[in-house]
Amino acid sequence: MYEVSPEQFEILCKMVLSRRLETESMQVTAFRQDDGIDVEGVIDEDVVRVLFGAQVKRYDEGNTVSSGHVQRFSGALTQGNYQTGTYLTSSSFTGPARRAAENLQIHLVDGAQLAATMVSNNIGVAEKVSGYELQPAFWDALTEPERIDTIPSNEVPLANSFESLREFLTAIDETDGTRAEINRAVPEFDSRHADLYGTAGWLLGFVHEDTPTEVDGREVRRWGLTKHGVEYLRLHESCDTDAARERLIAGLRQVEIVDRLATVIAERGSLSYDELKAVLAAETDLSDSSVARRASTLGQWLTVLPEIAERPEGRSKKFISV
Repeated sequence: MYEVSPEQFEILCKMVLSRRLETESMQVTAFRQDDGIDVEGVIDEDVVRVLFGAQVKRYDEGNTVSSGHVQRFSGALTQGNYQTGTYLTSSSFTGPARRAAENLQIHLVDGAQLAATMVSNNIGVAEKVSGYELQPAFWDALTEPERIDTIPSNEVPLANSFESLREFLTAIDETDGTRAEINRAVPEFDSRHADLYGTAGWLLGFVHEDTPTEVDGREVRRWGLTKHGVEYLRLHESCDTDAARERLIAGLRQVEIVDRLATVIAERGSLSYDELKAVLAAETDLSDSSVARRASTLGQWLTVLPEIAERPEGRSKKFISV
């Protein structure tokens, strides 16, 4: 727990909560504010249905959560009309914090309890004859795209429509995030399209891929929105297209292959489409047949950046620094 970032710790807690509670929905919220709501969802357990909020604090050992934090969290629950709430931390709570939580009817989960819950329920860790073993699929779902010299093919996007990306993000927001439910919400999103746009959202920092969960007796994987993904959607819904575009640009800049291509264009002043494909072939482990398909997508992604424009060049095109 101490090795992940605060943002990744929020996703970890969301994944634990969604496995321990009968939920209609569970997601990391869009906007960060100290002692606000980091994870929210609807708990539906047949005889009770309540709006749930959680505050998540990844602290180092010895850095405790005080009563003031708990009281401010209680205020956030009241302001957001949440019926119940839980405060989770990787460290521990002070005595006054525990007493405040008892008075305010807030449930506290410290690092030891969170770890014990994960162990006893095989969440991210499995018991073996010789002890315990981490489950790589769970922890890999928290990580960002890998940055290495040669970019792996799964970090080169093939989703070429930002409008379709928004539809995909909206489908995640309105469903449980499984491929089947996304396909029901948007029929054109079959499993292949879900993977393409899920990967694109992951690269942009809008989506995280949750670890497998059981649905109708089958193990299925589902997608979830990050804070940036929810923010991007909400900005579009409020018609703040300029701010939404800035959020998208910020996401594009963190995609390694986009950053490398943009650097080459800035250094050379321009890059023809054939040269783009050559750079893509040299910088990635894509097969020759995949380079052309991915180059088309990357051309569209690059021209979203304000410093790059597309210009015709004979029967082809080139990308120039502006």
